[in-house]
Amino acid sequence: MPTGRNDRHRARTHAMLVAAVLAFLALPAGAQTPAPQGAGAIAKGDDPASRNFSGNSPNLGALRPWRRITIGTWRNPNALRAALDAARMHLGDSADEIIGRPAFAFSKTPVDLDLVVVRAADLGFTGHTPLADIHHRAAQLGLDLCPPETAPVLRLNYRDQPVGEFLHVAMAPVATYQGNLVNLAVANGGAGLILIGGEARPDTMLHASVKFVFVRPARVAGPDRDDGALR
Repeated sequence: MPTGRNDRHRARTHAMLVAAVLAFLALPAGAQTPAPQGAGAIAKGDDPASRNFSGNSPNLGALRPWRRITIGTWRNPNALRAALDAARMHLGDSADEIIGRPAFAFSKTPVDLDLVVVRAADLGFTGHTPLADIHHRAAQLGLDLCPPETAPVLRLNYRDQPVGEFLHVAMAPVATYQGNLVNLAVANGGAGLILIGGEARPDTMLHASVKFVFVRPARVAGPDRDDGALR
């Protein structure tokens, strides 16, 4: 982010960031505690069923889309930042950084995405589970990771988010300049709508109550109404 923009936003976003972090920390104890380096990574042939997995699987055919968004309408990070700014939606520092990284791809054409919201528990997990296992299990059940552009576009569209809700956008992480792996979450910590970055190492441990946004591809048959996501 340019220096002038940082100066303009620093004071007014500080309280929002603090509120968002405090609300995030109100999740069950340990929900954001990383495991020791390398723990929980999925080896070839490994299955999450061996770790904190209940064996219960959702019926994805009955999983209704929660929200449809269109990506590919923004051509560069500065235009997207300007849109968020105009909507009085705020960016955390790491979120702002990765939006401008080369790995943060922007679709060249408009693409409609049907999004669903599921808890890790809805995927059959209990307790705390590595992020890689959660993504792996969702893929086994037919859900797709979101393109990186999904998170800011969802933030712009999801203006009635309830206070205290954090939705982790399931996506391939993007590395910061320091090499930290970051993913994005849309949140309402009580002081406004925000897009924040979070640790996204494969071994990052997340509680079964944490909510994720995935893409429900057309190949997963089911009703097309948007009033019944697992939330």
